[in-house]
Amino acid sequence: MTESTGLLASTRALAEEYDLALMDLDGVCYRGAEPVEHADEGVASARDLGMRMLFVTNNANRPPQTVADQLSSLGIPTEPEEVMTSSQAAAAVLAQDLPAGALVLAVGGAGLRSALLEAGLRVTDTAADDPVAVAQGFAPEVGWAELTEAAYAIAAGARYVATNLDSTLPTERGFAVGNGSLVAAVVNATGVTPLSAGKPEAEIFHQAVARAGGTRPLAVGDRLNTDLAGARAAGIPGLHVLTGVSDARSVVLAEPHERPSFLAVDLRGLAEPHPAPHRDPQGWWRCGAAAARVAGSEPHLELRVGDRTLDLDSDAEPVTVSLDAWRCLTAAAWDAADGGTVLTPERVPVLEVVSPR
Repeated sequence: MTESTGLLASTRALAEEYDLALMDLDGVCYRGAEPVEHADEGVASARDLGMRMLFVTNNANRPPQTVADQLSSLGIPTEPEEVMTSSQAAAAVLAQDLPAGALVLAVGGAGLRSALLEAGLRVTDTAADDPVAVAQGFAPEVGWAELTEAAYAIAAGARYVATNLDSTLPTERGFAVGNGSLVAAVVNATGVTPLSAGKPEAEIFHQAVARAGGTRPLAVGDRLNTDLAGARAAGIPGLHVLTGVSDARSVVLAEPHERPSFLAVDLRGLAEPHPAPHRDPQGWWRCGAAAARVAGSEPHLELRVGDRTLDLDSDAEPVTVSLDAWRCLTAAAWDAADGGTVLTPERVPVLEVVSPR
C-alpha cells in the first residue's frame, strides 16, 4: 500500500487490506427507513472477503438492537453487538469520570437512556433532582421542555456532554434538524459548550476499535465533517462514498483534516482495489485513462481523458466523470492546495461520478 497526496492506493480489495470496517449508517447503509443502493451487496461482499463490521453511528435515538433489526430487515444481517451508537460513547465518557450510580439528566430517546443505565449511571428527566451531568442526544420528541430542563441543570453546574453535534440528519425526505441544532439552543441559553462524544471526535473511533478488537480498521462514511474528519483525528484511513451528504465536488475542495483516504461511489467499493493517482513530469495527476491538473493564472481544473482536454472552470453545468477521473481531480486539487494554490468553490463544477460497473 502506497500513499500519494493524501489518497492511498491498495492493489487488493479494501476488505482484504483491512480487517474491520467502522461503518456509518445514515447516508451509507440507509436513508431514514429506505436502504441505500447496493449497501447490502457491498457489505456482503466485504464480509465474504473476511472483513468484520462494526456499525458506528452518531444517531443516538435508538438502542443497538433496534438498529440491528433495521439493518437485518434491509438485507444486512446484523447483531446488536455489531452496533455502536454515540449514546454509548457519551455514556462511556461520563462513566470514566463519574462515580457509579451518579445521576444524569438524559435529554434524548430510549437509546440514550439505555446506554446510560448500562454504563452504571442513574437517569432523570428533571433538573429538580440535581443531576451531576446532562447528556443530550437526538430524539424526535425533544422540544422546549426537555431543552429547558437541560439549561436549568447546566446553569446549576451540571457537566454537559452531547452525543454528537451534527446539524442535520439525513432522511428519506431530505435533511432534517439534527442534534447539533438542538444543542445550539442550549448553548445559546447557557453559554456552555458541551463535550461531544460522537464523530468527528476520535474517542468514538477508539472505543469502537477497542470493542471490536480490530488491528487494521477502516472508517467508512458519507460526511466529510464527521465521518472522515473523525477518521483523520483517530489516525484511521477513511473511505468516502457518494450516497449521502458530501458530494464529489466537496471532496475535491476538502480541507486537509477532512480528506478521505479512498474514494468510491457506494459500498461496493469495499470489494475493489483502489489505485491512487501519481504525478507525471508535466504536472498531470494520472490514474487509469484519466489525468487532471490545476493550471492557469487564475487557478482552475483541467481534465484529460484520452486526447480530449476539458477546462472545467468554463463549464457551469454538472460534469460527468469516471471514478478514476474523480481521483485525479481530487489529487490535483489537494496537491495544489498543499502548495498554496487554493481553488475557490466557484472554479470547481458539480461532479457526477459514474460507477465503473
